[in-house]
Amino acid sequence: MKKNLLILTLIYIFFSVIYYAKTGNFLVDFSREAYIPYQMLQGEKIIKDIFLIYGPFGYFINYLLYKVSVNINLLLILSHIIGYICTIIFYIISKHYLKEKDSLILSILFICVSVFSNSTFSFVVPYSYSTLWAYLGCYLAYYFYINQKTKNLYATLGFIAINRIELFILLFIFFSAIYLYEKKFNQIKNFLYVLIFPAITIVILFIQKIPVKSLIDNIVFIKKMISTQSVYNLYKSMGGCFQKEYIILNAFIFLLLFLILTISYILYKKNYKFTGYAIFIAALLFFNLNNIFNLSAFFIVTLLAFLKYKKLITKEDVIISIFSLLLCYKSLFKISPLGYSNFGYIFIILTIYYQLTKILDKKWVRNIFIIFTVLTAISNYKYFLIQPKFSLKYDNQKLYFNKKDAILFKKTNEYIQKNIKKNEQIIVVPEGQIFNLINKKSWNFYNSTFTPLDFETFGEKYLIEKLKKNKTDYIIFYPRNTKEYGFATICYDYGVNFCTYIMDNYKRTAIIEEDYKVLIFKINNET
Repeated sequence: MKKNLLILTLIYIFFSVIYYAKTGNFLVDFSREAYIPYQMLQGEKIIKDIFLIYGPFGYFINYLLYKVSVNINLLLILSHIIGYICTIIFYIISKHYLKEKDSLILSILFICVSVFSNSTFSFVVPYSYSTLWAYLGCYLAYYFYINQKTKNLYATLGFIAINRIELFILLFIFFSAIYLYEKKFNQIKNFLYVLIFPAITIVILFIQKIPVKSLIDNIVFIKKMISTQSVYNLYKSMGGCFQKEYIILNAFIFLLLFLILTISYILYKKNYKFTGYAIFIAALLFFNLNNIFNLSAFFIVTLLAFLKYKKLITKEDVIISIFSLLLCYKSLFKISPLGYSNFGYIFIILTIYYQLTKILDKKWVRNIFIIFTVLTAISNYKYFLIQPKFSLKYDNQKLYFNKKDAILFKKTNEYIQKNIKKNEQIIVVPEGQIFNLINKKSWNFYNSTFTPLDFETFGEKYLIEKLKKNKTDYIIFYPRNTKEYGFATICYDYGVNFCTYIMDNYKRTAIIEEDYKVLIFKINNET
């Protein structure tokens, strides 16, 4: 085991060096996460002054890191550490079901595909630290379950609750149902363990004197946000929302891949091993390898049905299958590569691997997954060769962008540094709090961004009134296509009255061009 842990550690370090800060999008995906702890450092309080979408734990931790130094590198290093811990926990869990060699293969696959994914939903440049902590809690919860540490399990569920409440609800019901079925369920006692982390969080919020009204307002806004057209469009654009056409297409792709695997296995068993593997490799070249993860629900259901038919099914088969599907419920039957459940897909892969080894030749299963791991790692790396990242250095911290984005970002930031005074405020719409962070400037707005989602959640009238009250000195329109929300361009597809107010009360001071235009407006103090 020590040897395999060393191998995993070395591979993880290797990928960390190659991919450090190069996944995701700093401006869109990481901007908000990096800036909120800085707001807290300036005395602003979550819920009261900062709209909170996710649980508060991640922001508290990042705030403490910024107390040491306001440096994005600290956040990135933390996310790498969380990813590494998840990798090791997963390896230990998989050993409960598989041999060490097989556990090592799947853990390497996890590193190559999920931790260092080129998707927005990456462990190492996360769009939400609360999500990272929540999934770390999920990994720990299952580890405690298989090791029969019930107290630790329920305390961990409470930890998940202060990060992502929807995951907590699903897993609390799941594990409680198991113990109820096994007649080991002590509801009152277990519920008390669940309350440990939420109670600590409530005490912290109480010490910070967060008004009850602010908490209620935050909940109301979240409820409204969930029901917006923008949220529906966002999930639909990612191939989610259980769209009928996506489910049918995925079913077709699943049947095609299932047929290819069957042919490969038959040839392998008839001693045409090279031909069998060659057919599988050739077939994979025609698939988007990341999309294959979205077929996993079909594989799990098919395998469970087959195990039931063969009378090989066990309670463990059912439990790990349901657990893995719950971790990935937001991305089941999708058509876009990976996605939200990139953080949990590895448990579905473990489930499939474990169940395949019960009914098929173990060596063939192992080799198929080795091939898939290698090809997926190459596919991910090719993405960075096609779209290399360029670094910009600000105060001993590097930000990475695609080439044309890097040039525009650099020009815009140079203008801010040369022309906007230290005590003057800026907002960058529709997203761009990273500019505020590297220039140490106040955002001065309760809402996080100015995407279509915010305009629907808070209302355009509310945002205009806030702008009037705040008297923000500079407003920068930075080119950001928000079509994933169903409304592509601010001032045209949404926020028309908001922009009209700006045109009437601000004067344009600069246009910065680099393929796209950045428009900079300064408040007209004469109005």
